[in-house]
Amino acid sequence: MLPTAGKIFLLLLIVLTLCLFTLRAKFLVSLLRLGREENRFNHLSTRLKYFLGNVLLQRCVLKNVTKKDRSGIGHMLIFYGFCLCAINYFFHLCEAFHGRLSPGIFGSAFNNLFYLVLDMVGLVVIGAVIWAAIRRYIIKPVRLESVGSKGATIILLLIFSLMILGFFVEGFRLLAEDKPFADWAFMGTAFYKMFSHLGWQPHAYVLFHIFWFLHMMVIFGFGIYLLYSKHLHILASHPNLYFHSLEPLGSLQSIADLEEAETYGASKITDFSWKQLLDLYACTECGQCSANCPATISEKPLNPRDLVISLRKHFLTHGKELLIDAGKGESEEESAVMVKDVVTEDVLWDCTNCMACTEVCPVGIEHVQKITDMRRYLVLMESRFPSELIPAFRGMERNSNPWGLGRATRADWSKDLGIKILSEDSDVDLLYYVGCAGSYEDHGKRVTAAMVKILRAAGINFGILGKEEGCCGDSARRLGNEYLYQMLALENIETFDRYKLKKIVASCPHGYNTLKNEYPKLGGKFEVIHHTEFILDLIEKGKLNVGGDLDKRISYHDSCCLGRYNGIYETPRKILRSIPKSELVEMERNRRYSFCCGAGGGRMWMPRVRGKRVYALRTEQALAKKPDIIATVCPFCAIHFEDGLKFHNAEQRAKVLDIAELVANHLVEKS
Repeated sequence: MLPTAGKIFLLLLIVLTLCLFTLRAKFLVSLLRLGREENRFNHLSTRLKYFLGNVLLQRCVLKNVTKKDRSGIGHMLIFYGFCLCAINYFFHLCEAFHGRLSPGIFGSAFNNLFYLVLDMVGLVVIGAVIWAAIRRYIIKPVRLESVGSKGATIILLLIFSLMILGFFVEGFRLLAEDKPFADWAFMGTAFYKMFSHLGWQPHAYVLFHIFWFLHMMVIFGFGIYLLYSKHLHILASHPNLYFHSLEPLGSLQSIADLEEAETYGASKITDFSWKQLLDLYACTECGQCSANCPATISEKPLNPRDLVISLRKHFLTHGKELLIDAGKGESEEESAVMVKDVVTEDVLWDCTNCMACTEVCPVGIEHVQKITDMRRYLVLMESRFPSELIPAFRGMERNSNPWGLGRATRADWSKDLGIKILSEDSDVDLLYYVGCAGSYEDHGKRVTAAMVKILRAAGINFGILGKEEGCCGDSARRLGNEYLYQMLALENIETFDRYKLKKIVASCPHGYNTLKNEYPKLGGKFEVIHHTEFILDLIEKGKLNVGGDLDKRISYHDSCCLGRYNGIYETPRKILRSIPKSELVEMERNRRYSFCCGAGGGRMWMPRVRGKRVYALRTEQALAKKPDIIATVCPFCAIHFEDGLKFHNAEQRAKVLDIAELVANHLVEKS
């Protein structure tokens, strides 16, 4: 128990800490409230389960642990160690006013075990801190190269000093007290013996209180520092994980009341929702997003981490001005234009919407939605977008396809094939949604023909919409042209409803994702199946027989829209393994770490190149496995791989085939 003067000093320290902490917390929360409303308070049990799994079980950092990067394990050890130490700090404070709290309530057995574990954890945390310092200052991973180390140095020193000071306090306490407070505190015992050997026993009582207070001051200082530094994420990341999006990863937020809205997208920081602003607080600057971003890796201006850091700096720099303006009831006027001075247009247009950044982010930051909102502002409010998008937008608006080819020719590929067109015969079990690429692009049409062969071989009663089929609108939406997207989507939904369609098979993952995850927000609710899911189901039910020796080495590319967006990873691989004598070899980047082909986010229609070509990098990764066939499930991916083979003069080394083509080429008649 502390003397009276010590108690008064401790109370003053606690009051000062609470005041500084509360003032800063109030300021930060007030800034969040400037963001637009967004409902993230639904499905509380689902959110809580996700939160507990990611925070208590540390899935948030462990999900990115690989053979090459085990930093997440170190973060986990520090987290658990700090949680246990926080319990000890609570005991410290209670003991300052009530004596030996823990033995008095839980008994000496608990006390011995607690301090044994506490000392072990302290050593583990020290080891983790030393390893973190070695990684940051000696090994220097690429993803940390451009990040300032000052803040990280302070945090590492604070954690290290807290552990060491804890051992000092234990040692001096053992030296000062007649009866040991814990017999199993082995680190405290080691320090006690060292202090005793140095002859410090006469001063043990004074030294114990000096180091006890020093320990407490570091703890309180640490708590204040968090809110005033970039390490705000240590507190903000937890609510950010709780309020994570429950929508599918590839689903974007719609603009509500499109016809009535006065402004579109985000031109200033307060146009973002409060959750998008909370993202800025939560960023750990770990660089996982940048390490997996195809734009960053291909040396383009976009760096997801730097984008978030720039927005956070802008937000906090102008925070007081924004609060003053809001208090006056005036519109917020910022001294810097966000989509110009803070985030350049090149940064926004380089995004492929691959969602690699969001997938790997340990704290649930949603980068792509912010980029899309800023694109929406440029397109819908300023009509500022790359000139090469003009033909694509015009083509989608006039002919319902980005190639701009005549809508009347949309079903020309099906001539003489005897395929049902719903306007002539709507008695079908499912609709085959062909998509723009499947209707107009050469390789896409070959995939369409392969799917027709498969559907007929399985005896499926299907039909197509022909010229009534429209563009799904994916490219328009992801390029920021929400108005054009909704126009296309509502037209398709009206057509689907007119024929009372409930089951749709789509070959293009962009169309599949849009129909499945985006159309329901506009009232279009259908069962949407990607052609790989449908093919595998037919094979497993025995409706398709796949035979003939392929005897080829296949490298499969995970489409972003099929893989990360919808979690379909194993289905295509199972199909490939079902083909006799096929050898499946994985690219170095596969499944959730797959590398984008570069066509997503509307980049398909922007051939202008900054830095390296994304498709060339991905093709190089595929060729490294010496495949005979590069297997795809997306027409955009196929186009880009074919361009990549030309770029590398490798057209004779491998060919690009959709999985539907491979299956169609190896169908055997039922005996």
